[in-house]
Amino acid sequence: MNLKQERLASDSQARLRPNLAPTPAPINGARAYGYLNQITELGPRPAGSAANTLQRQLVTQQFARNGAVVREQPFTGVDPLSGAKVEMANLVGSWHPERTERVVIAAHYDTRPFPDRETDPNLRQVPYLGANDGASGVALLMELANQLENLPTTVGVDLVLFDGEELVYNEKGEYFLGSKEFVRDYHEGIEQGTNTDRYKSAIVLDMVGGKNLQIKKEPYSLQQAPTLVQDVWKVARRLKVSAFRNNVGRAVLDDHVALSNGGIPAIDVIDFDYPYWHKAQDRPENCSPASLRQVGRVVTGWLAKN
Repeated sequence: MNLKQERLASDSQARLRPNLAPTPAPINGARAYGYLNQITELGPRPAGSAANTLQRQLVTQQFARNGAVVREQPFTGVDPLSGAKVEMANLVGSWHPERTERVVIAAHYDTRPFPDRETDPNLRQVPYLGANDGASGVALLMELANQLENLPTTVGVDLVLFDGEELVYNEKGEYFLGSKEFVRDYHEGIEQGTNTDRYKSAIVLDMVGGKNLQIKKEPYSLQQAPTLVQDVWKVARRLKVSAFRNNVGRAVLDDHVALSNGGIPAIDVIDFDYPYWHKAQDRPENCSPASLRQVGRVVTGWLAKN
């Protein structure tokens, strides 16, 4: 083959490459599910609790073992019932910190103070483990940490745990404290010239471990970051990941809204039809390794295309 033919072949391959299926990381669903169990064994993990702190330490160790530069982002909130100060912290694990163009993959790691969707007063007293609503997103971030050092991507990746997403009692209190603080800190760094990083996009993982997983396109995500929704769902389609549905689901106010309002295009990957949402039965037995693997394959497949 002469030089001209080589160039033609190379150009042809470049034109074809966008249509090839992305290559996801070898996500280990069983290992991710093991992390989920490890987290729920800590018990309820509301913001400001000792179990919440232990969880943060557990993830810090996991991120650091896998080559991340890890930092905490401390901030304070207020307990909506007592008015007492609550010490909280986001956790940021950064891979390829030298890259200024970055993406965020995030999940909240605090749990609801109690299962407030239960109508039976006795069930409201059951310790709320938040296996799917909280632990599943964190467990998947822990599994992603095993893959990022060798994942072929040109962007820097920050795995972020938001605190204070659920510090609400019967709708009394403020949601999304951690993601709001993350955005505030991000812009403060830009304004002061101490931060040269720029986030091009963000994916929030919430309730991604339930059995019979159905992830529909979330309306606020479609409104605020339509191209990102299209790109992620295209990866899911090419990987034949059936949990990602093409229909539009219910609108969800979640951490992605705070990020998008702060200028970071963000989407919510969420199964909002999970039957045990904020109920006592949100336990590991109602979650699935297969669900965690499916979402992990899509996320890493998307990252590999960036």
